[in-house]
Amino acid sequence: MSHLMFGTTMENRPSSDRTVALTGFMACGKSTFGRAASEILGWQFVDLDGRIEESYGPIPAIFTRGGESLFREIESGILESVLKESESRNCIVALGGGTVLSDRNMEILHGNGTFIIWLDTSFDIILSELGNANRPLVQEKSEEEIRALYDTRRKRYASCADAVVKIESTDYAKAIKDIVATVRSI
Repeated sequence: MSHLMFGTTMENRPSSDRTVALTGFMACGKSTFGRAASEILGWQFVDLDGRIEESYGPIPAIFTRGGESLFREIESGILESVLKESESRNCIVALGGGTVLSDRNMEILHGNGTFIIWLDTSFDIILSELGNANRPLVQEKSEEEIRALYDTRRKRYASCADAVVKIESTDYAKAIKDIVATVRSI
């Protein structure tokens, strides 16, 4: 079951042309749900990690070349350009799982007036979705180590979210419906 929760502050309320960013842990469905919600709404959709890969190659290769610091630097530049592109139209942006961990990225998001929705997905769903995924930050990590990363990141997601969509089951049609309802309500 998924349900909506709104934060008490709406300081990032978008103007008539809205940019909405989906954040959450890796494999929580940001790209899949964002694409589906944008189709329903008739909005543009941008997958931030996809844009990074178009310009710089596979994310695991970026991590191999320069670690997480190089990746975050690239991510900030691409995020800035994506948000500039989206200024004149309604757009949903699927952020990477760690995008909001960067203070620079948060300044970029806030500077654009981006409305942030956290997809608060249960750990069991995340773990099942990670399965065979090629994710540099969880490769060769135990379930306990992944859980610790998940728990740490949840605090940041909660602190930056303007709204929350809880995803506690694999009723993904409900999750998409909740995202669309949240976007329509802002």
